[in-house]
Amino acid sequence: MEEKLKYLNLDLNNIPKILIGTTDTEITSARSYEEKKYKVYKYVPISKIKILLTKANRLNSLQEKSKMASPLYTYLLPEGEEGILKHTIFLKMIQDMKIDEIKEIEEEQKKLNENIPFKVKYEENYLWQIYYSEYSKNYYMIAPIEDLDCSCLFYLIKEQIQYEKTGIDKMIFVPISHLDYSKRYFTKSQVEDIEKYLWQFTKNWPLVYEVYDKQENMSFQIVRRY
Repeated sequence: MEEKLKYLNLDLNNIPKILIGTTDTEITSARSYEEKKYKVYKYVPISKIKILLTKANRLNSLQEKSKMASPLYTYLLPEGEEGILKHTIFLKMIQDMKIDEIKEIEEEQKKLNENIPFKVKYEENYLWQIYYSEYSKNYYMIAPIEDLDCSCLFYLIKEQIQYEKTGIDKMIFVPISHLDYSKRYFTKSQVEDIEKYLWQFTKNWPLVYEVYDKQENMSFQIVRRY
């Protein structure tokens, strides 16, 4: 436990300010969201992501996940009966944490910061569970407390603590869950037409993404599904 806390630079007796602050837990999504389909990929600054922990399963609806979510700091401060229970759960998550898996994410994000993958998506991208709220204009990670793999959560915690210490704000390339196309270039019906035409002529169903670079310039990318 001590080794893992040291690796994260997390002092539970002196909680970093960046991990404290958000009280928002209600996040809405686009009505046209399609389950398990990520349409938008972006570079997001580490400092701009609020962290929530949820009792719901990753496969539950966003409404269920946000309803059962609490800000990260409520798991860090053992105050009151509920706080002690949450703190115990968080300590168990740290105990199960695998440092090697976090290092793999770190190496992967270094590569992603240099080049966007040709196929846009990448292995285990679904683990990020990052959402955007039009209301608050914030990004949120909603991390299920019962997930077997919480490496993305602890990577983000580690990097946010590092940001507070150094002021260097890294960016991560991630899919934004429940976010529909911006319609800047094409309407939804036009995208559907493109998919149908490409299927008709190639017999391969295309994957269509909006991809944003570090300067928020957007490109419309179409990749063949293999």
